[in-house]
Amino acid sequence: MIRILWEYFFSWIVYLLGVLSNCFPRAVLHYILQLFPYLILGSICYGLDVIFLSVQGGHLRAVVDNAAHGIIAFISWCIVSEIQTRKNLIDGIMCGFIACAIDVDHFIAAKSFNLQDALHLNKRPFLHATTIVIIVVPILQVWIAQNIYFLRSLPYLFAVAVISHHLRDGNRRGLWFWPLGSTPPLPYWMYITCTVALPVIIKDMKSSIDKFAVIPISRQNSVLMDV
Repeated sequence: MIRILWEYFFSWIVYLLGVLSNCFPRAVLHYILQLFPYLILGSICYGLDVIFLSVQGGHLRAVVDNAAHGIIAFISWCIVSEIQTRKNLIDGIMCGFIACAIDVDHFIAAKSFNLQDALHLNKRPFLHATTIVIIVVPILQVWIAQNIYFLRSLPYLFAVAVISHHLRDGNRRGLWFWPLGSTPPLPYWMYITCTVALPVIIKDMKSSIDKFAVIPISRQNSVLMDV
């Protein structure tokens, strides 16, 4: 069944590209193809919200909501990295996992594994403070990304995971900038726009920072020993 759906989807994409190639000049078509991943991301955000609103039952809604966070983060990272290597795919899965794991703080704050206790807190749990990005990302960049080559993308995928999660929650509750307070709930169009723009911003930031190569401390020590 999945294979049939995939083949149908792939044939539809090929057909659509053929139609577009006949309707637009090559330069315009290239521009459309560059925007295509972002259109897909926005469509998936909307589709997941439709599914979430149509689901009945507290436990199932919680599962769908959490899965939506992971899917959006995964696709966002795929856009950032363009999936050029196997590691990019692994990073995408890690990004989705982090986005899902953020909701664990509900249970930590409730001090209970009961879903109803976790969903009915007096205040928002600590991992839902957007200021955590400002604090954690520089730490990850300085102490991990510059010293462990395999984790060099961790600051960026962490930012994508957390911000995409907070934006989706922000549509209902606003963004929480501890200790300043929370914003009003984000209008739906703003949530979609910010979510689609997030990979663009992170991708550009990553490209700019990666131009300044920093030798990891472990490698610096080995160089000094060789001298």
